[in-house]
Amino acid sequence: FQKVVEERTYLGLMRSMTDQVQSALVQFTAAIRRIGRGTGIRARRFRRDARSAMERSYAAVPCWIMPTWRVSESLPAELGSFDLVIVDEASQSDITALPALVRGRKVLIVGDDKQVSPTAAFIEERRLLQLRHNYLQGQPFASLMLPGGSLYDLAAAVFPGRRIMLHEHFRCVEPIIRFSMDFYSEPIVPLRIPKASERLDPPLIDVYVPEGRKGRDQINEPEADAIVDEIENLVADPAYAERSIGVVSLIGHKQAHYIQSKLLSRIGEDLYVAHDITCGNPATFQGKERDIMFISMVECSKTKQAKTAMLWEQRYNVAFSRARDRMYLFRSVREEELNPSDLKARAIRHFESPMELTASEVEDLIELCDSEFEREVFSRLNDQGYRVTPQVRVGKFSIDMVVEGANDRRLAIELDGDQYHTPERWTDDLVRQRTLERMGWRFWRCWGSSYYLDPDGCMQDLIGTLDSMGISPLGQADTRNVYTEHRVVEAKLEEAPDARSKLEQQPALPLSRESPVSEATAPLSSSRTAAPADLGVELVQTGDRVVISYHDQSDRQHTVRISATEHDPDMYVIGAKYPLAQALIGCAVDDEVEIPAGDGMKTVTIMGIDKAESGAERHP
Repeated sequence: FQKVVEERTYLGLMRSMTDQVQSALVQFTAAIRRIGRGTGIRARRFRRDARSAMERSYAAVPCWIMPTWRVSESLPAELGSFDLVIVDEASQSDITALPALVRGRKVLIVGDDKQVSPTAAFIEERRLLQLRHNYLQGQPFASLMLPGGSLYDLAAAVFPGRRIMLHEHFRCVEPIIRFSMDFYSEPIVPLRIPKASERLDPPLIDVYVPEGRKGRDQINEPEADAIVDEIENLVADPAYAERSIGVVSLIGHKQAHYIQSKLLSRIGEDLYVAHDITCGNPATFQGKERDIMFISMVECSKTKQAKTAMLWEQRYNVAFSRARDRMYLFRSVREEELNPSDLKARAIRHFESPMELTASEVEDLIELCDSEFEREVFSRLNDQGYRVTPQVRVGKFSIDMVVEGANDRRLAIELDGDQYHTPERWTDDLVRQRTLERMGWRFWRCWGSSYYLDPDGCMQDLIGTLDSMGISPLGQADTRNVYTEHRVVEAKLEEAPDARSKLEQQPALPLSRESPVSEATAPLSSSRTAAPADLGVELVQTGDRVVISYHDQSDRQHTVRISATEHDPDMYVIGAKYPLAQALIGCAVDDEVEIPAGDGMKTVTIMGIDKAESGAERHP
């Protein structure tokens, strides 16, 4: 049916297009192809050609899909030129998406403020104030239109009270998505029951790497090696030939890059591409999904820091909701070593008990049936060799029985007994059925009164329905609900410490709240300001610009410039000898740091480091 709709749509479009419109579309695609990266000397002319061709053809195509940066480049600068503009992943979009919005008569903003948001990209406070003064005077939403603000937050302020929460979740199997459900105040209904060919048991695998150590370069080699070993085993198994794979690092991107490099070396580029493998941080995976996801916690017992801030909730939410069928957690820390409110501890607890308490395992599936009516139908199907499962949960719903056959065929059976399905519940039953039918379920219903008047006739109708769907007896399968497998990676022979472990053992720079800090008490030549060049570690140094995010205000971010010669706290230009600069110097991206704030201290996370040009402000 889907293929018929696609073909009829395509045929209708072709019939409605004139030769001139088709010619313009060919010219548009040719111009876009020639633009390439947009850096050539002829790129400007190709952009004009693309825009000219678009003006002659865009009205003939009912739907255009393109990234926001291409809108201004390709579409005519005409207000309200489209009936509807939809911006997806708006929580990752910022003010640069506005040119797309003004081209629509109506707009639909789709996003999630519980997922990764934009960061202010090294724009100093002086520059932000100048932009606001020059372009946003009198604008009531000016604070949300500056760099670092998301389009989703802006839309929520401009159109208050018009937010619609989508409750149904179709990507992950329930044991996986339940971790992310805790981040939302409104209920989420997981509706995906994997078909036989999709199901991977167990869906969660927890791997503890006791020898794992996070180096100063944010790489945990034992964890990475364990992940590479497991992926190498998976891609060699024909049972996983069609599975896509993702690897996400919860701390920075270096761990992901390290794993990617080892994977390409171990399994080769062909298998890497065949399994659509992607390695990155949570932002890399926003809007994406994979059949199997590997999550590397990176941190270890010696370097653990409590992750409780909103920005970490956003990252964990994205990372733990990308897997469709199976999710691995590789960790080098135990729950008892962590703060109970730490997101790492919450993740470990989820793998220990991913589902709500359910009834204990039964010896015979018939014990799950709710009524004598259900038990009789189950027995007759079971006696004929059909694979029947009673009381199948689909999110908040429950299906009386599901019969499974070969090639992912399955039929939902609803048995409407007079005791449990009174007229007052008919509406709820129909709503539930229609919701599940949208997911591809097919139903067969039978009233209790009809069955008791003619049980053989009803069963004959049910068997005929099963035959028409190609569902034949398969016999019962293993019915145990095992959600998590726990593993421990055995220790390898101890090797000589490398540069990473040596760097990790160096003492941290003590913080002083005196102002300024003397060179004698906290020299800027401390070991925290340098790292072995071969590790590629970027640490904060004098002259760098640093983006910091405050834990107590998730939407509060500032770009701090550490200067050897200037000190202007109002503009977030901090002298290198002052406590704030001393707290930041020697730290890396994703480090959590306590900084002086008034009479107390605040915790911030380093979001990014913009290194000063060689030779600029490197003076002690």
